[in-house]
Amino acid sequence: MKEARTKKPVLNRIRTKMFISLFVILTVFFGVICFVAGPALTAVLIYRTANNLTDISKTIDSFAPGSSNYYFDLYSTAVNNNISFELINPDGTIAYQSSDGYSAQSSMHTYSVNPNNSEFNQTERITLYNFVGNKGTYERRRKIATSAEYLVYSTELSSSETLHIFSPVAAIDSNVEVATGVFIIICILIAFIMLLFVYRYVYRFTKPLEEMNDVTKDMADLNFARKCKPYGNDEIGELGRSINTLSKTLDSTLLDLRQKNIQLETDIEHRREFISNVSHELKTPIAIIQGYSEGLSSGISDDMNVIKEYCEIINEESKKMNGLVVELLELSKFENFSEEYPAVDYSLSDQVKDVISHFSLILSNHGITVTNSVPDNTICHAQKDKIEIVLKNYISNAVSHCKGDMKIKVGCEDLGENLLLKVFNSGDSIDENDISRIWESFYRADKAHSRNENRFGLGLSIVKAIADNHGTTCSVHNTEGGVIFDFEIPKAKSGE
Repeated sequence: MKEARTKKPVLNRIRTKMFISLFVILTVFFGVICFVAGPALTAVLIYRTANNLTDISKTIDSFAPGSSNYYFDLYSTAVNNNISFELINPDGTIAYQSSDGYSAQSSMHTYSVNPNNSEFNQTERITLYNFVGNKGTYERRRKIATSAEYLVYSTELSSSETLHIFSPVAAIDSNVEVATGVFIIICILIAFIMLLFVYRYVYRFTKPLEEMNDVTKDMADLNFARKCKPYGNDEIGELGRSINTLSKTLDSTLLDLRQKNIQLETDIEHRREFISNVSHELKTPIAIIQGYSEGLSSGISDDMNVIKEYCEIINEESKKMNGLVVELLELSKFENFSEEYPAVDYSLSDQVKDVISHFSLILSNHGITVTNSVPDNTICHAQKDKIEIVLKNYISNAVSHCKGDMKIKVGCEDLGENLLLKVFNSGDSIDENDISRIWESFYRADKAHSRNENRFGLGLSIVKAIADNHGTTCSVHNTEGGVIFDFEIPKAKSGE
């Protein structure tokens, strides 16, 4: 009994495993992106701010000290760029601080000779940045009094003054925080949309595999009706076609195997019956020979006539046994193709005449009239001596069963590539149950006939074996007033 198939747990299905694997990969991927997004954005903004501060320093260096609008330009630069800066003289005194210039007018301030009043000196370094190719230094510094952090760019101007530019880091951190939040939201939306596509992709990828799995399970249950659908021209499609080919081959092979098993069982049964029949056919003459030979050995009689009669009976039974053995050997050779019988072109019409002439005395004694309608010059391509065996078996069989009008008719019909030799005898029809078995060894439909006729039921089996050797067929069928046996014979290759 076939076991009922249990549905595979969801977590054990390839579709679920692939989806979970891709889900984990996407989650880790976007997680890493979100994790590094903040530091990466911070680094980018700091680098951009550093470049911007470099440009501002160049702008400040381009201003002409002592000009009428010098301090106004310094004030405008600080306001417009949301920065503060200071200029330090070479001796350390403060030349200018933008934080003191609340307006263009108030920028006209008093110089400070105390270096401690410098904003730069009121901060402490947190990080020193090294941007390749840029003049000056970039530092992240914290104001000691307020803990506010700044990106500080320090450089020497063409006037020998030292410039310190202060850009609030809070603005960078705020931008990074906002950008990171937006980026995370976008990543989540993208991940969700990608998961939908991933599920669809996984479904389309695994559906053929699941269907092929079901087909192979049916094949394991010897059910080959289900086939894989066309899945395209890729490896999956090729696998589906291979499974279909395998299913078709297995189905054909198993069907052939079943038929051969049935044939083998039939052959075994026939062999058993054959051995039983051979034993039966040999048992009687052996028993007779044994009985009469024991009688002679024991001196059962001194009468020479009795002794002669015993010897004749032993001789007759010996001939029957010899005839049986000869027919068995012939049948074995034909059935096993153990000998080669080369075919030749010869006159079938002449052969039929010779065989009929061979039976002339027997036909006359039985009062049988023979009609030969085989056309003259009928040429066939066959094993001449074997076709003679067929003719003799057919005519002998016809003589044994001829009744009523006591007629035998031998004819020939042109089938195109083959000739159909037919032998008709008037008499009783053959029972339909016997027709299907009449070609079997030792099978005799006329069971009432005496064994004295030396008929063992092998003649038609030999005819069937000869037909197989020629690659043709033989058959029997009832007709009006009698029975017809026929045999196909290949026509001459060279033509008539």
